[in-house]
Amino acid sequence: MTENTPVVPQPPMALPPSPKMSAGQKWAIKIAIIAGALLVLQLPLLLVRTLTADRQSQYENVQQEIASSWGGEQNIGLLTRAENENISAEITPEIRYRGIYQAVVYTAKVTINAEYKNLPAATAAGVKVSDVKGITDAAVTVNGESAPLNDKLQFQLPRGDSKCEIVLTLRGSGGLLFAPGAKNSSFAVSGAWDSPGFVGDVLPQNRTIDGENFTAKWNLGKFNNSAENIGVRLHISAGTYQQVERCFTYATFFLIIFFFTLLAAEIITKTNIHVLQYLVAAGAPVLFYLMLLAFAEKIGFTAGYAVSMAIIVSMVTMYAGMFLGKTVPALVIGGVFTAGYLINFVILRMEDFALLTGTIILAVILAVIMMLTGKINRNQNDVKR
Repeated sequence: MTENTPVVPQPPMALPPSPKMSAGQKWAIKIAIIAGALLVLQLPLLLVRTLTADRQSQYENVQQEIASSWGGEQNIGLLTRAENENISAEITPEIRYRGIYQAVVYTAKVTINAEYKNLPAATAAGVKVSDVKGITDAAVTVNGESAPLNDKLQFQLPRGDSKCEIVLTLRGSGGLLFAPGAKNSSFAVSGAWDSPGFVGDVLPQNRTIDGENFTAKWNLGKFNNSAENIGVRLHISAGTYQQVERCFTYATFFLIIFFFTLLAAEIITKTNIHVLQYLVAAGAPVLFYLMLLAFAEKIGFTAGYAVSMAIIVSMVTMYAGMFLGKTVPALVIGGVFTAGYLINFVILRMEDFALLTGTIILAVILAVIMMLTGKINRNQNDVKR
C-alpha cells in the first residue's frame, strides 16, 4: 500500500441483538421483587408491633399506679377456721381515667356470717384482707352484740358455740377473691358489670350475666372445701391493645393477599404495573396498623378499625385508579381490600373458630391465585401444541 492509496472506511460492527426477556422471566423477576418487599415490610410491622407493646406496658403501669392509691386486688378469708360460713358481696365498679388510659376499680360491701362450735376458752378470731389500706369501714357482732375490732381485724370469741357477723366496706381493683375458711362455705357475689371473669379452684354452681349486671354463687362442702381461692375479676371487655396485637397475627397474610390482588388486576386488565407502584401501594396496609393503634386509643377498637379501614381503602382505590387508568378495576381492588379487612375483623371476633375460619379462607384465596396464575408462563406456541 502506497502513501497515496485511499483508506476505505470499514462499516461499524453490528452489535449482537440483546436477548429478549420472555413474559415468564418478567413475571419471575417481579414476583421475586415482591417477595423481597414482603420481607422488608416486616421491619415497619415489627416497629408498630413494638410500639403497641410499649403502649400496653404504659397502660399496665397506670393500672398499677391507680391500684396502689385506691386498693389492689382483694383476697378475703377467715383467720380461724369455722364450722360454717356464709359470705355475700355487693360490688360497685367504676372506671378511673389517667390520660387516655383507664382502669377498673370498685367499692364492695362484704358480709361474713360465721358459725363456730365447741371453742375452748376465749379464742382469737378475725378476717384476713390482702390490701388493708382499701378498708373504709369494718364492724363485728358476736352472738348479736357488738364486739371490739383491733387494727389487725381481730376480735375475741367466747367459749363454746358462737355466731359472728363481720361487715366490711372496702375498695379494690381488678378482682375480689375469697379463701374458704370453714367446713361448709357458701359465697354469693353480685355487681353491675357486663364482663366478669369467674376464677379460682372451683367455678360457681350458679351464675347469671344479665345486661350490665351479674350474680354468682358457690357452695363448698366436705368434698371441695380445700379450694384456696374463688371469686370474680372485673375485666374491660377485649382490651384495645390485646385486639390490636391480635391483628398482627394476620399482617403478613394480609400483605400477600394485597400483592396478589394487584397481580391479578395486572393480568386481567393487561396493564403493566411498575414495581415501584407495588411498593408504594404496599405502604397503605402497613400504615393501617399504626393508624388503628392511634385511633383505637381514642375512640375504641371497633370504631378505630372502621375509620382506619375507610381511609386505607380509599387511598388504595384512588392510587389503583391512577396507575391502572381505569375506574372499574380500581373499584374492584377497593372492594377486595374492604372484604379482606371485614373478614379479618370477623376472624378477630371468632376466638373459638379463628384458626378454622382463617384456614378455610386461605385455602379459597390460594385456589383463586392458582386459577389466575396457572397459565402465566405459557405463550401462543405452547397453546397450539
